[in-house]
Amino acid sequence: MGWLSTEIEHDGAILKRNMDDTLRCLKEEELSLWDALVKASPQGSVYCYSWWLNAVGGDVRVLGYFKKDRLIAGIPLYFKKKMGITICTMPKLTQTWGVVIEPLSGKRVKAGSKEMSILRNFADALASHKVFIQNFSPNLQNWLPFYWCGFKQTTVFTYVIDVLADLKEIWKGFRENIRTDIRKAQKQNVTVDQCSFEDAFYVFEKTWQRQEGSKPPYTKEYLLRVYSAAKHNKSGECFAARGSDKHVHAAAFLIWDSKRAYYLVGGGDPDLRNSGATSLLIWHLIQFAAQRSKIFDFEGSIIEPIERFFRAFGAKQIPYNTIYKLPWYVEIIQSVRGK
Repeated sequence: MGWLSTEIEHDGAILKRNMDDTLRCLKEEELSLWDALVKASPQGSVYCYSWWLNAVGGDVRVLGYFKKDRLIAGIPLYFKKKMGITICTMPKLTQTWGVVIEPLSGKRVKAGSKEMSILRNFADALASHKVFIQNFSPNLQNWLPFYWCGFKQTTVFTYVIDVLADLKEIWKGFRENIRTDIRKAQKQNVTVDQCSFEDAFYVFEKTWQRQEGSKPPYTKEYLLRVYSAAKHNKSGECFAARGSDKHVHAAAFLIWDSKRAYYLVGGGDPDLRNSGATSLLIWHLIQFAAQRSKIFDFEGSIIEPIERFFRAFGAKQIPYNTIYKLPWYVEIIQSVRGK
Protein backbone atom coordinates (compact mmCIF):
# COMPACT_ATOMS: atom_id res chain seq x y z
CA MET A 1 0.00 0.00 0.00
CA GLY A 2 1.21 3.50 -0.77
CA TRP A 3 1.85 4.88 2.69
CA LEU A 4 4.15 7.43 1.07
CA SER A 5 3.88 10.21 3.62
CA THR A 6 3.24 10.51 7.34
CA GLU A 7 1.74 13.97 7.03
CA ILE A 8 -0.44 16.01 4.74
CA GLU A 9 1.36 19.20 3.85
CA HIS A 10 0.13 22.59 2.70
CA ASP A 11 2.76 25.24 1.98
CA GLY A 12 5.28 23.04 3.74
CA ALA A 13 3.42 22.78 7.07
CA ILE A 14 1.26 20.14 8.75
CA LEU A 15 -2.37 21.22 8.68
CA LYS A 16 -3.60 22.01 12.20
CA ARG A 17 -6.69 23.71 13.53
CA ASN A 18 -5.13 24.25 16.95
CA MET A 19 -2.56 22.66 19.21
CA ASP A 20 -4.82 19.65 19.88
CA ASP A 21 -5.96 18.90 16.31
CA THR A 22 -3.77 17.36 13.62
CA LEU A 23 -4.42 16.07 10.12
CA ARG A 24 -1.86 13.64 8.73
CA CYS A 25 -1.56 10.39 6.83
CA LEU A 26 -1.55 7.33 9.04
CA LYS A 27 1.58 5.28 9.45
CA GLU A 28 1.33 1.61 8.63
CA GLU A 29 1.66 0.67 12.29
CA GLU A 30 -1.43 2.80 13.03
CA LEU A 31 -3.76 0.78 10.82
CA SER A 32 -5.16 -1.11 13.79
CA LEU A 33 -6.42 2.24 15.11
CA TRP A 34 -8.01 2.91 11.75
CA ASP A 35 -9.72 -0.49 11.63
CA ALA A 36 -11.12 0.06 15.12
CA LEU A 37 -12.53 3.42 14.01
CA VAL A 38 -14.07 1.87 10.89
CA LYS A 39 -15.75 -0.81 12.98
CA ALA A 40 -17.20 1.70 15.46
CA SER A 41 -18.21 4.44 13.01
CA PRO A 42 -21.67 4.63 11.38
CA GLN A 43 -19.86 5.54 8.14
CA GLY A 44 -17.33 2.71 8.33
CA SER A 45 -17.82 -0.10 5.82
CA VAL A 46 -16.04 -3.20 4.57
CA TYR A 47 -14.53 -0.99 1.84
CA CYS A 48 -12.67 1.06 4.44
CA TYR A 49 -10.81 -1.67 6.33
CA SER A 50 -7.06 -1.80 5.85
CA TRP A 51 -7.23 -5.27 4.27
CA TRP A 52 -9.49 -3.88 1.51
CA LEU A 53 -7.17 -0.91 0.97
CA ASN A 54 -4.26 -3.31 0.60
CA ALA A 55 -6.21 -5.51 -1.80
CA VAL A 56 -7.14 -2.73 -4.24
CA GLY A 57 -3.48 -1.67 -4.28
CA GLY A 58 -1.95 1.41 -5.86
CA ASP A 59 -1.23 4.68 -4.09
CA VAL A 60 -3.68 4.42 -1.18
CA ARG A 61 -3.42 6.49 2.00
CA VAL A 62 -5.62 7.25 4.98
CA LEU A 63 -5.82 10.88 6.03
CA GLY A 64 -6.45 10.84 9.77
CA TYR A 65 -7.78 13.49 12.11
CA PHE A 66 -6.26 13.30 15.58
CA LYS A 67 -7.58 15.02 18.68
CA LYS A 68 -4.90 15.01 21.40
CA ASP A 69 -3.22 12.03 19.69
CA ARG A 70 -6.53 10.11 19.49
CA LEU A 71 -7.82 9.16 16.03
CA ILE A 72 -11.40 10.43 15.80
CA ALA A 73 -11.95 10.55 12.03
CA GLY A 74 -10.33 9.71 8.72
CA ILE A 75 -10.81 9.31 4.98
CA PRO A 76 -9.17 6.84 2.59
CA LEU A 77 -7.55 8.43 -0.46
CA TYR A 78 -6.57 6.78 -3.74
CA PHE A 79 -4.30 8.60 -6.18
CA LYS A 80 -3.60 7.89 -9.82
CA LYS A 81 -2.29 9.86 -12.76
CA LYS A 82 -4.24 10.43 -15.95
CA MET A 83 -2.93 12.57 -18.80
CA GLY A 84 -0.31 13.97 -16.44
CA ILE A 85 -2.87 15.04 -13.82
CA THR A 86 -2.97 13.54 -10.33
CA ILE A 87 -6.49 12.39 -9.58
CA CYS A 88 -7.81 11.66 -6.09
CA THR A 89 -10.59 9.16 -6.70
CA MET A 90 -11.73 5.64 -5.76
CA PRO A 91 -10.54 2.17 -6.82
CA LYS A 92 -12.72 -0.14 -8.84
CA LEU A 93 -15.30 -2.22 -6.95
CA THR A 94 -15.28 0.25 -4.05
CA GLN A 95 -18.80 1.58 -3.52
CA THR A 96 -18.34 4.17 -0.78
CA TRP A 97 -15.56 5.84 1.20
CA GLY A 98 -15.90 9.41 2.42
CA VAL A 99 -15.18 10.74 5.89
CA VAL A 100 -15.40 8.14 8.66
CA ILE A 101 -16.21 9.68 12.06
CA GLU A 102 -16.35 8.15 15.52
CA PRO A 103 -19.90 7.94 16.96
CA LEU A 104 -20.98 11.40 18.07
CA SER A 105 -22.72 11.54 21.43
CA GLY A 106 -24.35 14.28 23.48
CA LYS A 107 -26.95 16.87 22.55
CA ARG A 108 -27.76 17.28 18.88
CA VAL A 109 -26.41 20.82 18.77
CA LYS A 110 -23.07 19.73 20.24
CA ALA A 111 -22.75 16.65 18.03
CA GLY A 112 -23.70 18.71 14.97
CA SER A 113 -21.06 21.33 15.73
CA LYS A 114 -18.42 18.65 16.16
CA GLU A 115 -19.38 17.01 12.85
CA MET A 116 -19.20 20.38 11.08
CA SER A 117 -15.75 21.07 12.52
CA ILE A 118 -14.40 17.65 11.55
CA LEU A 119 -15.77 17.85 8.01
CA ARG A 120 -14.45 21.39 7.53
CA ASN A 121 -10.96 20.20 8.49
CA PHE A 122 -11.07 17.54 5.78
CA ALA A 123 -12.66 19.84 3.21
CA ASP A 124 -9.95 22.45 3.77
CA ALA A 125 -7.21 19.84 3.45
CA LEU A 126 -8.61 18.23 0.29
CA ALA A 127 -9.53 21.46 -1.51
CA SER A 128 -6.00 21.74 -2.88
CA HIS A 129 -6.55 18.72 -5.15
CA LYS A 130 -7.40 19.65 -8.73
CA VAL A 131 -9.46 16.50 -9.20
CA PHE A 132 -11.31 14.82 -6.33
CA ILE A 133 -14.15 12.30 -6.71
CA GLN A 134 -15.55 10.15 -3.90
CA ASN A 135 -18.82 8.47 -2.95
CA PHE A 136 -19.61 9.22 0.68
CA SER A 137 -21.45 6.82 2.97
CA PRO A 138 -25.28 6.95 2.98
CA ASN A 139 -24.85 7.54 6.72
CA LEU A 140 -23.20 10.91 6.07
CA GLN A 141 -25.62 13.22 4.28
CA ASN A 142 -23.96 16.43 5.48
CA TRP A 143 -21.62 17.81 2.81
CA LEU A 144 -22.02 21.54 3.52
CA PRO A 145 -18.39 22.08 4.63
CA PHE A 146 -17.26 20.64 1.30
CA TYR A 147 -19.67 22.95 -0.55
CA TRP A 148 -18.19 25.92 1.31
CA CYS A 149 -14.72 24.81 0.14
CA GLY A 150 -15.66 24.70 -3.54
CA PHE A 151 -16.71 21.06 -3.96
CA LYS A 152 -19.84 19.97 -5.81
CA GLN A 153 -22.27 17.11 -5.30
CA THR A 154 -24.48 14.75 -7.22
CA THR A 155 -26.89 12.20 -5.78
CA VAL A 156 -26.57 8.52 -6.63
CA PHE A 157 -28.63 5.59 -5.39
CA THR A 158 -28.35 2.09 -4.12
CA TYR A 159 -31.03 -0.45 -3.21
CA VAL A 160 -31.09 -2.15 0.17
CA ILE A 161 -33.10 -4.51 2.30
CA ASP A 162 -32.58 -2.61 5.51
CA VAL A 163 -33.89 -5.18 8.00
CA LEU A 164 -32.67 -8.76 7.66
CA ALA A 165 -34.07 -10.05 10.96
CA ASP A 166 -37.37 -11.38 9.57
CA LEU A 167 -36.88 -13.54 6.47
CA LYS A 168 -40.59 -14.32 6.23
CA GLU A 169 -41.38 -10.62 5.85
CA ILE A 170 -38.60 -10.24 3.29
CA TRP A 171 -40.11 -13.11 1.26
CA LYS A 172 -43.54 -11.44 1.39
CA GLY A 173 -41.95 -8.24 0.10
CA PHE A 174 -40.74 -9.87 -3.13
CA ARG A 175 -42.66 -9.12 -6.29
CA GLU A 176 -44.73 -12.15 -7.29
CA ASN A 177 -42.65 -12.91 -10.39
CA ILE A 178 -39.53 -13.20 -8.19
CA ARG A 179 -41.22 -15.76 -5.94
CA THR A 180 -42.41 -17.60 -9.06
CA ASP A 181 -38.87 -17.71 -10.46
CA ILE A 182 -37.49 -19.05 -7.18
CA ARG A 183 -40.09 -21.83 -7.03
CA LYS A 184 -39.44 -22.61 -10.70
CA ALA A 185 -35.71 -23.00 -10.08
CA GLN A 186 -36.32 -25.21 -7.05
CA LYS A 187 -38.68 -27.46 -9.03
CA GLN A 188 -35.94 -27.85 -11.66
CA ASN A 189 -33.54 -28.97 -8.90
CA VAL A 190 -31.38 -25.86 -9.12
CA THR A 191 -29.28 -25.61 -5.95
CA VAL A 192 -27.07 -22.87 -4.51
CA ASP A 193 -23.76 -23.35 -2.74
CA GLN A 194 -20.34 -21.81 -2.34
CA CYS A 195 -18.16 -22.13 -5.42
CA SER A 196 -14.63 -21.50 -6.63
CA PHE A 197 -13.51 -18.15 -7.95
CA GLU A 198 -12.90 -19.71 -11.38
CA ASP A 199 -16.49 -20.98 -11.66
CA ALA A 200 -17.87 -17.59 -10.72
CA PHE A 201 -15.57 -15.59 -12.98
CA TYR A 202 -16.50 -17.77 -15.97
CA VAL A 203 -20.12 -16.67 -15.57
CA PHE A 204 -19.19 -13.05 -14.87
CA GLU A 205 -17.30 -12.91 -18.17
CA LYS A 206 -20.25 -14.30 -20.12
CA THR A 207 -22.54 -11.73 -18.53
CA TRP A 208 -20.25 -8.80 -19.31
CA GLN A 209 -19.91 -9.95 -22.90
CA ARG A 210 -23.70 -10.04 -23.26
CA GLN A 211 -24.31 -6.67 -21.59
CA GLU A 212 -21.40 -4.64 -22.88
CA GLY A 213 -20.03 -6.65 -25.77
CA SER A 214 -16.54 -5.94 -24.50
CA LYS A 215 -14.00 -6.93 -21.87
CA PRO A 216 -14.84 -6.91 -18.13
CA PRO A 217 -14.48 -3.53 -16.35
CA TYR A 218 -11.50 -4.87 -14.38
CA THR A 219 -8.98 -7.62 -14.83
CA LYS A 220 -9.34 -11.13 -13.56
CA GLU A 221 -6.19 -10.61 -11.48
CA TYR A 222 -7.69 -7.55 -9.78
CA LEU A 223 -10.93 -9.32 -8.89
CA LEU A 224 -9.02 -12.38 -7.68
CA ARG A 225 -6.90 -10.19 -5.42
CA VAL A 226 -10.00 -8.66 -3.85
CA TYR A 227 -11.70 -12.05 -3.55
CA SER A 228 -8.65 -13.64 -1.91
CA ALA A 229 -8.37 -10.80 0.62
CA ALA A 230 -12.08 -10.91 1.45
CA LYS A 231 -12.06 -14.68 1.87
CA HIS A 232 -8.90 -14.55 4.01
CA ASN A 233 -10.59 -11.99 6.27
CA LYS A 234 -13.81 -14.03 6.43
CA SER A 235 -15.65 -11.22 4.70
CA GLY A 236 -16.33 -12.60 1.22
CA GLU A 237 -17.42 -15.66 -0.71
CA CYS A 238 -18.48 -16.72 -4.20
CA PHE A 239 -21.74 -18.59 -4.72
CA ALA A 240 -23.16 -20.47 -7.70
CA ALA A 241 -26.62 -21.70 -8.65
CA ARG A 242 -26.25 -25.04 -10.45
CA GLY A 243 -28.63 -27.23 -12.35
CA SER A 244 -28.98 -30.95 -11.74
CA ASP A 245 -26.21 -31.47 -14.32
CA LYS A 246 -23.92 -29.24 -12.14
CA HIS A 247 -23.77 -26.59 -14.86
CA VAL A 248 -23.51 -23.08 -13.35
CA HIS A 249 -26.60 -21.03 -14.22
CA ALA A 250 -25.70 -17.95 -12.16
CA ALA A 251 -22.95 -16.81 -9.79
CA ALA A 252 -22.25 -13.98 -7.37
CA PHE A 253 -19.47 -12.56 -5.22
CA LEU A 254 -20.76 -11.39 -1.84
CA ILE A 255 -18.76 -9.32 0.67
CA TRP A 256 -19.81 -8.28 4.16
CA ASP A 257 -19.05 -6.94 7.59
CA SER A 258 -21.29 -6.86 10.67
CA LYS A 259 -23.16 -3.80 9.35
CA ARG A 260 -23.86 -4.56 5.71
CA ALA A 261 -23.51 -7.26 3.06
CA TYR A 262 -22.91 -6.23 -0.57
CA TYR A 263 -23.86 -7.97 -3.79
CA LEU A 264 -20.51 -6.98 -5.28
CA VAL A 265 -20.45 -8.84 -8.61
CA GLY A 266 -23.02 -11.14 -10.17
CA GLY A 267 -24.03 -12.69 -13.44
CA GLY A 268 -25.84 -15.48 -15.21
CA ASP A 269 -25.27 -17.72 -18.18
CA PRO A 270 -27.10 -16.02 -21.08
CA ASP A 271 -28.17 -19.42 -22.42
CA LEU A 272 -29.91 -20.31 -19.13
CA ARG A 273 -31.62 -17.03 -18.30
CA ASN A 274 -35.10 -18.54 -17.96
CA SER A 275 -34.32 -21.08 -15.25
CA GLY A 276 -35.04 -18.69 -12.37
CA ALA A 277 -31.57 -19.43 -10.98
CA THR A 278 -30.54 -15.78 -10.49
CA SER A 279 -33.56 -15.07 -8.29
CA LEU A 280 -32.90 -18.23 -6.28
CA LEU A 281 -29.24 -17.25 -5.93
CA ILE A 282 -30.07 -13.79 -4.58
CA TRP A 283 -32.60 -15.25 -2.14
CA HIS A 284 -29.85 -17.57 -0.89
CA LEU A 285 -27.46 -14.60 -0.55
CA ILE A 286 -30.04 -12.68 1.49
CA GLN A 287 -30.48 -15.63 3.85
CA PHE A 288 -26.72 -16.04 4.15
CA ALA A 289 -26.26 -12.33 4.83
CA ALA A 290 -28.96 -12.34 7.50
CA GLN A 291 -26.68 -14.50 9.67
CA ARG A 292 -23.82 -11.99 9.40
CA SER A 293 -25.07 -8.47 8.69
CA LYS A 294 -27.95 -6.11 9.38
CA ILE A 295 -28.47 -4.80 5.83
CA PHE A 296 -28.32 -6.33 2.34
CA ASP A 297 -27.06 -3.88 -0.28
CA PHE A 298 -27.65 -4.60 -3.97
CA GLU A 299 -25.31 -1.68 -4.82
CA GLY A 300 -27.85 -0.27 -7.26
CA SER A 301 -27.35 -0.04 -11.02
CA ILE A 302 -27.59 2.58 -13.73
CA ILE A 303 -28.69 -0.15 -16.17
CA GLU A 304 -32.48 0.09 -16.20
CA PRO A 305 -33.40 -3.63 -16.39
CA ILE A 306 -30.97 -4.45 -13.54
CA GLU A 307 -32.36 -1.61 -11.41
CA ARG A 308 -35.88 -2.93 -12.00
CA PHE A 309 -34.78 -6.47 -11.09
CA PHE A 310 -33.19 -5.38 -7.79
CA ARG A 311 -36.23 -3.32 -6.89
CA ALA A 312 -38.42 -6.39 -7.38
CA PHE A 313 -36.88 -7.92 -4.25
CA GLY A 314 -38.62 -5.27 -2.16
CA ALA A 315 -35.42 -3.26 -1.83
CA LYS A 316 -35.59 0.35 -0.70
CA GLN A 317 -33.92 3.08 -2.75
CA ILE A 318 -31.28 4.86 -0.65
CA PRO A 319 -29.49 8.06 -1.77
CA TYR A 320 -25.87 8.88 -1.12
CA ASN A 321 -23.57 11.68 -2.25
CA THR A 322 -20.81 11.79 -4.81
CA ILE A 323 -18.59 14.68 -3.76
CA TYR A 324 -16.33 16.02 -6.48
CA LYS A 325 -14.04 18.83 -7.53
CA LEU A 326 -13.00 19.19 -11.17
CA PRO A 327 -11.16 21.79 -13.25
CA TRP A 328 -13.54 23.95 -15.28
CA TYR A 329 -12.36 22.49 -18.58
CA VAL A 330 -13.09 18.94 -17.43
CA GLU A 331 -16.61 19.95 -16.42
CA ILE A 332 -17.15 21.44 -19.89
CA ILE A 333 -15.98 18.23 -21.56
CA GLN A 334 -18.28 16.17 -19.34
CA SER A 335 -21.19 18.49 -20.08
CA VAL A 336 -20.61 18.12 -23.83
CA ARG A 337 -20.48 14.34 -23.46
CA GLY A 338 -23.69 14.39 -21.44
CA LYS A 339 -22.13 12.94 -18.27
